[in-house]
Amino acid sequence: MKITICVAGILLAAFTVSAIDFDISNKDFILLAHFSIKADSITFCTIKDVRFAQYNDEEDNPVFFIISSDFSKPVGYEGITNVGINLDATGKVLSVKILSSEDTPAFVKRIKRKWFLNQFIGYSENKNITMITGATKTCKAVKISIEEAIEKFVPIIELINQENNKGKNNAKK
Repeated sequence: MKITICVAGILLAAFTVSAIDFDISNKDFILLAHFSIKADSITFCTIKDVRFAQYNDEEDNPVFFIISSDFSKPVGYEGITNVGINLDATGKVLSVKILSSEDTPAFVKRIKRKWFLNQFIGYSENKNITMITGATKTCKAVKISIEEAIEKFVPIIELINQENNKGKNNAKK
């Protein structure tokens, strides 16, 4: 039996759910998630004032989509860069995508290169990221925003995993 973690009854009892005012509206968040994920079924959730999208990959494993600016807003050379981050159920990065940026367009064009963004796949705090010469401040800001987003979202993943495990244990009884 498949358990959907964002069932209102379970979450309402376990977590505080409320509307949130972010720089990116909830409507735009949903549009960005659909644009970034391209999955058939996406669930949008808010747990402990943290919004995210959840979907299942091809192997039916849960994947979480977050936007870095919901967690962190380091400034690069001239502005904030929003990164869409897909995480697995352990908090490892599956993919990252530049969603928008207030930074210098020429610098943003450089950091959108696949080889730069792919360095974050499987990301851990101690991983060395190669910066792009001429766009170092923007690269560092992206790295910091991804690190801080992961650090702040992993406890949410842990809560979700606990709820899923409780549901599985209750289903077995």
